[in-house]
Amino acid sequence: MATTNERIVPGPVDPEDTVNDFLSIAELVSEPDLARLYTYILQHGPVEVQAIKTDLDLPHSTAYKYLDRLEEMEILTRHDNQRPTTVTVDPIHVQLETDHGPVAVTPVLVDAIGRQVDTEDIRVFVERQGIPKLAAALHYTHRVNAGELTQRTAANKLDVHPVEAMTVITALQDVIEDAVDYDPFLEYTEE
Repeated sequence: MATTNERIVPGPVDPEDTVNDFLSIAELVSEPDLARLYTYILQHGPVEVQAIKTDLDLPHSTAYKYLDRLEEMEILTRHDNQRPTTVTVDPIHVQLETDHGPVAVTPVLVDAIGRQVDTEDIRVFVERQGIPKLAAALHYTHRVNAGELTQRTAANKLDVHPVEAMTVITALQDVIEDAVDYDPFLEYTEE
């Protein structure tokens, strides 16, 4: 749970915008199809809407519904001056200070959540353990990749069956490897 201190944040703060941003990120990380679309656009943008529909096998109405939601979140930009219209998304970075230390939400986490749609090992893990445990698994996968932990030690820290933990860590290593190309905040999540 995030805490509030008696600190004063320098500069003007708009609590309404801050909470709206937080809710947008919460929506993005709680819906795998939306997360998958976001990551696809981040990786391929600027990208044509038709390419999105074709590559992600999305019906026309679903594609536009999700694009509208990303636009409402103010992380998607439509480039209507181009024909055909293209879209881009901004890389997100939200850092929360919690009782357990800082937690960062960056595109690599969004990608991991979106991969549930296509990667059975991640989907099964999330079905059994939930998104918070997936975020923890991603954290430990970063540490495994950095040589700070072995997969076995990371599995023990994750506190799930070792085979389940090592399976998801292996799947998340692919996510991190891909994220090097599109997540400008990746180095910050490896701390």
